[in-house]
Amino acid sequence: MEIVTIILLLTLYWSIRGLLGLFHRHNPIVIILYIIFLFPIAYCHMLILGIFGSSKKAIIKRKAEEEAEYSELVAKEKRKRKKKSK
Repeated sequence: MEIVTIILLLTLYWSIRGLLGLFHRHNPIVIILYIIFLFPIAYCHMLILGIFGSSKKAIIKRKAEEEAEYSELVAKEKRKRKKKSK
């Protein structure tokens, strides 16, 4: 009985974590419609995302790194254009 309770609690935790991950990544209206019309698929998706998905900190860190890389490329391009115009 205790093992079943632990498994159910873990499943619930992972599902909620996956649901929050979906809401962070996609449009909330689309997520709600996805859950209403395709619940079995959406639930499996939430569970898998909850177990294997990135944490919020990892997602923020990755976005910050991408933004820094983009800013660096923009700065390089500006320097190239500045040199060509001289």
